[in-house]
Amino acid sequence: MKVLFFLRVRSFGVALLALSVVSSCAGYDGRVLQGGVPSDTLDVLVVDQVVEAGVQAGAAGVVPASTKPNVPEVTIEEDLKAEMDWSVGVGGSTKVEVGVLSGEMAAAGSYELSYPQVTETAADFAINGALQAVADRVYLGFAGELAELMGGEDALSEPSRLLGDGEVVFDNDFLLSVLFKGTILWGGAASQQAWVESVMVDLSDGRVLPVVELFTGGPADNWLEVVAERSHELLVEDLGVEMVWDEGLMPVAENFANLLVTRPGLLVVFDQYQVAAGVVGTPAVVVPWIDLVTVINPQSSIGRLVVAG
Repeated sequence: MKVLFFLRVRSFGVALLALSVVSSCAGYDGRVLQGGVPSDTLDVLVVDQVVEAGVQAGAAGVVPASTKPNVPEVTIEEDLKAEMDWSVGVGGSTKVEVGVLSGEMAAAGSYELSYPQVTETAADFAINGALQAVADRVYLGFAGELAELMGGEDALSEPSRLLGDGEVVFDNDFLLSVLFKGTILWGGAASQQAWVESVMVDLSDGRVLPVVELFTGGPADNWLEVVAERSHELLVEDLGVEMVWDEGLMPVAENFANLLVTRPGLLVVFDQYQVAAGVVGTPAVVVPWIDLVTVINPQSSIGRLVVAG
């Protein structure tokens, strides 16, 4: 069987193929949110409502969240998490609930993704749309892979499963940083595949903020080289020089697609197999702010939001 890699960006053609095989449950399917502030979300439940929309969604191939897919349970491995606690001093008082995107795709597989949803802000609709869009993108990538396999020579012998969640790692009432992570169990495969995504959102208007804005107009334009060099040093400290693959740390944008503002520093998360062997999962380091003072622009859109908090 060929080795499968879960791609962050899918082509338009693959997305159409996926949609022709499975039905997305991004629309309203009768589920409501319950929850409060971030500390309350451990016990948040998504409650199914027996309404016409839910019945129609089920008929389209999406089962309610309360129905357990007939596939093996998979637990996200603890060693996929970085040793440091990114959420120390998350701060902020933004009220966060949990949304769930889940269902089955005929006999091919199932998915269950949770993602934060905010309430009582001035831009709930835009913010929540940006957060759900990440879950939708991950789901479509998974569906696209399955659609390709269904008609290929390497068809899977068992159902596959996608799992993941979104964690708020920074909130100062102005800026929200969310890390999405999870696993894929490909049917018949012997091991799990880890994946990671991220997003930063302006809580005033819901605008998605690319991390480059933190450095644009700063005192130096070599910020990517600085982040890459410091990340390499931290990975070597954590894993050992013989375990780190230098190619995945070259200072190019695609190697640093998951960068998030956190209180201790800039969180840098790498894809599985990018900078180390697959057994390491999705390695992560936090580059302290003191190491980035020469390249940060405190007057940038992100810089102002961080300072404001």
